[in-house]
Formats: sequence, structure tokens, C-alpha cells
Amino acid sequence: MRFGIPNLVNAVGELPEKSNILFITPPRPEKSIFVAHYIDEGLKSQQPGVYVTTDISPAEIEAKAAAFGMNFADCTNKSLWFVDCYSWALEKKPVERKDIRVSGPSSLDDLSLSINQAVYEANKICPLGRVVFQSLSTLFIYNSPNIVYKFCQVVGARLKSYGMTTLFMVEDGMHKSDVLATLEHMMDGIVEVKFEDGRWFISSSQIMSSGKVELRVTEKGIEAIR
Repeated sequence: MRFGIPNLVNAVGELPEKSNILFITPPRPEKSIFVAHYIDEGLKSQQPGVYVTTDISPAEIEAKAAAFGMNFADCTNKSLWFVDCYSWALEKKPVERKDIRVSGPSSLDDLSLSINQAVYEANKICPLGRVVFQSLSTLFIYNSPNIVYKFCQVVGARLKSYGMTTLFMVEDGMHKSDVLATLEHMMDGIVEVKFEDGRWFISSSQIMSSGKVELRVTEKGIEAIR
């Protein structure tokens, strides 16, 4: 399953279908663009998408994607479903939208059921699909680590059984090493993005060449440097 970042497949390869991938990224605003490529690639390949968001609104995600030529808005509730676990904190709710709403990041049962609802709709289109979970770091703020681990294990297994390949985002530097080690143990693969000295790099457990691959941000989004 191609990630969707131009030139990247030549260096990193493809993600295995029906897998859970830990996507480690710096806590920077550009993180949404990386996973936007992943969703956009799926939509272009007739693979439906589910975007679970805990730290940014669905409307902002659509706007960020649109800035790089990715039209999520026209796909929303048709081949792309948002599970909104962010708007609960807003004083004024975006009533004009029809996203699947969750009452908050501590309501993990509600969140799990909402993800099931979105994936059920996605499966009507295609037995293979893509999920982005942005991000697990928010769940750790509102829940104990053991509860989050159990949630990831149960939801991750269910998503794989539904034919989904899921990027579970987690922000680097926000968690103790044992938290990341436990999450890595539970996943089928790891993709890590770093921002060092003003330059972007990506590495992966699926990597086909040694070392890390440099990336750059362009007006069309992210691309790997050959």
C-alpha cells in the first residue's frame, strides 16, 4: 500500500495491507500534511478513508489538505469519514457538519463505537481502506497508559479485520521511552519522521535502503528527495 508521498516508495517500499503502523512525528503543524498524503493516495485508488482526529477540527484538516491541492471536502461522508473527538472542547459546535462526533478523549468506548460506525460505512465501498488516528498522544493526556494500550490493542485488531491499514500517530518527545516501546511492540510496523536542523527525514521498519530518506515541503505537499 503506497504511502502517497512522491518518490518515497522507491526508498521505503509499501505499507503492508491490513496492518497497524505507528507513525512517530515531531509535534509540529506540518504533521497533518504527511498523513493527508496517505489518505489522498487511498482516495485516488478508490480506497475509502477514515480520519480520527483528537487535536484538530475536520474543517481544519480539509483546509490544510486543500492548500496542497488535495480535495477532501468533496469526499467527506462519501468516501472519507471524520470521527471528530476534538469539537467537544469548543464552546460553539460546528453544527453545519455531519461528522461522527465523540463526547471527548476520555470516552474511549464511545470513540471505539464511532470508529466502528465510520469503518462500516467505508466497507460498503471497498473491503480495503485507510485509517489515520491523529493522535494517540491526546489519549494519554486524558487516560492512563494501560487503558490506552488496551484501547489500541482492541481497536487495532478490529481495524485489521475490517481490511484497514491504520496510521496511529504519536508525537515524539511527549512520552516516556517505555510508552513508545509498548506501542511499538503492539504495531506491525513503524514510520518515523524527524525535523533536524531545518530538514525533514523519514525512516521506516519497512525501509528498503539503509539510513533515512530526506523530504522537503513544496507547494504540492511533501516529496522525497531522490
